[in-house]
Amino acid sequence: MKILAISGSSRDKNTNYMLWKVLEAIGNEHSAELLTLKDKNIEPCRNCKGCHKTFRCVIQDDMQRIHERLKESEVILFGSPAYFDNVSSTMKLFMDRCLPFYFSGELKGKRVGLVSVGGFKEYIRYDVDGDCFWCQIDNACARTVERCLNSLSYFCDHLRIEVVGRVAAIHGSPELRDKELLELGWRLTEV
Repeated sequence: MKILAISGSSRDKNTNYMLWKVLEAIGNEHSAELLTLKDKNIEPCRNCKGCHKTFRCVIQDDMQRIHERLKESEVILFGSPAYFDNVSSTMKLFMDRCLPFYFSGELKGKRVGLVSVGGFKEYIRYDVDGDCFWCQIDNACARTVERCLNSLSYFCDHLRIEVVGRVAAIHGSPELRDKELLELGWRLTEV
């Protein structure tokens, strides 16, 4: 089974940690790869509508190869840090450039897992009980990560990809979600 993990993080920290933890559960019995978008040349969608009929993007950059890897994979993982209650700009570029799959349906039925992390760990202020002030205001820290995961879920819905599970981490502490990340890996490879 081929598994492709795609990271929309601009750093090699929390999001990548989460993706690697899911891949750890998958083990060596499957072919797994972590692709970091920050290392790729991905131009913005030009809205030229070329892909509407040809199902191929006319822009020649790294997305051509990423499209091939997506089609070859049976299981896909998407990970993004939460930026302003949404995915990172790098992940959004990638998502926009997946429009050909909306028209072709080539990813329909693939299984996907979603991970996100957010919350300003270095800026958190706590009350006397050790509770984060931001979390007390409409559950702000968890909400921002959930909204990021919702964006990824909507993206998958448009491509008719089956979301098997999603894991959210807050305050830059993805290791607190290790058990959930491992369980997501096991579920993704269940036949």
